[in-house]
Parts: sequence; C-alpha cells; structure tokens
Amino acid sequence: MNSEEMLEILKSLQDELEGAESIHPEHRRSLQKLTDEIQQTLSSGAPPSPADEQTLSQQMKQSIIEFEVRHPIIGGLVERLTDGLSAMGI
Repeated sequence: MNSEEMLEILKSLQDELEGAESIHPEHRRSLQKLTDEIQQTLSSGAPPSPADEQTLSQQMKQSIIEFEVRHPIIGGLVERLTDGLSAMGI
C-alpha cells in the first residue's frame, strides 16, 4: 500500500468520523488526534522515529478495540490504516 492509498483511507475515516453522531466526544478527539498524526507522518515523507512508530501503532490498536463493536466501519478503516502503515514500515 502506498502513501496515496493510505491518504484515501485516512480521508474515508475522517468522513466517517464527521458523520457518526454516536461517538463519545473523548473517543472522537482521540481518533481525530491520531488521524492528524498519521496524516502528518504520511505527508512529511520522512520516516518516523522508532518511538513515534511504536506510539502510533499502540494508539491505532487501542482505537480498533474501542471502535470495532460500536462502529464497525470506523474500526475497519483504522485496521486498514494500521495494516498499511505496517506494510510501509511505519
């Protein structure tokens, strides 16, 4: 998966977040912060530090757990982003 595909998935996730009314405000803020960090990482073109990689990975895994049951589309998009970033070495 390349950066363009990842940015498309990220855009889909952001669209789903905007349209989902039943997301707890704290979860929404957390996921929005995470998507902002991912977008910044992808747009910069520079590889993240190992510590940043670990943090992003952990945050995404936690987001998947939080959203899979209540918001399966959002959970699926986060999981696709996680898989894509992993495939890119991020």
